[in-house]
Amino acid sequence: MVVRASCFVTLSSLGISLFFIAYRAWRPEVALSILIFSMCQTIVSAQGSSPDDTSPRKVVVALVQFDTVPEAIERNLVEMERLARSAVDRGARWIQFHEGCVSDYTPQIKTLAEPVPEGNSTQRMIKLAAELDCYISFGLNERSDDRFYISQVFVAPQGLVHCYRKTWLFRTDEDKGYRNELARYDPGPGPGLFEIDGVRAACFICADANSPRCIERLRDLHPQVVFHPNNHINPSPEADWETKRQRAKEIGAPVLVSNRVGHSWTYQCDGGCGVISAAGELLAHSNTDGKEEILIYELDIPRPSFP
Repeated sequence: MVVRASCFVTLSSLGISLFFIAYRAWRPEVALSILIFSMCQTIVSAQGSSPDDTSPRKVVVALVQFDTVPEAIERNLVEMERLARSAVDRGARWIQFHEGCVSDYTPQIKTLAEPVPEGNSTQRMIKLAAELDCYISFGLNERSDDRFYISQVFVAPQGLVHCYRKTWLFRTDEDKGYRNELARYDPGPGPGLFEIDGVRAACFICADANSPRCIERLRDLHPQVVFHPNNHINPSPEADWETKRQRAKEIGAPVLVSNRVGHSWTYQCDGGCGVISAAGELLAHSNTDGKEEILIYELDIPRPSFP
């Protein structure tokens, strides 16, 4: 406001002086032209000097790692509600849970998978987002007609924002912990742009990151932020972060990483939530000691970049 006011006073004073000189010289048409030009120049200068033009928007994000109990949907939803309230109490506006946090991997997909958005879990999270005035991202097993997906759901106080379906499914012949995704799930169509809280966003889930085509598609979308929920054991945290940093750099956008802790059937998961910049810098991260944690970070949202 100070810059705009000073520009207005300076340019207006100059314009008024020239106006009176021309008017006294009996050149009213010149005086009018000077006055109009001065006013236009003042408006353009004031707009160009606005500090809001270059200042990035800041959003407080919460990346949550907690212990999902396989198939215990009600228990897990109660935990998510508790953790979301705690995150909002600490200033969070966006809250991200890990892949499959509602029921984890299960051989009972036909029984436990839910439709989106009419399913119980999505409706509970929409109600919670409205109560807390926040945005929530969480993972579940989705049923759509006769198809089943590993999905990450995004909800706002107004309702459903987006549902991303994992595309490059993980395959393991051993099927330990029911993690042979290719045997149980249908692939999604791949990443797409969506808007959340006025921000251009995209999502990819865990093993999606192993596909060069997935990273290429995310890069070509030019998102302002990318959500990357995971559900893996993370035996080598340093190497894992190095890989994720490289992918964020290739995508060219900040990446929000979430992961779980606790016991998932035959696996012990040790966590690893983090915020990675578009340049590949690990800005903040949670513990990888298997402890529950809510990582709070104030994220600078870059201005939109279009092809």
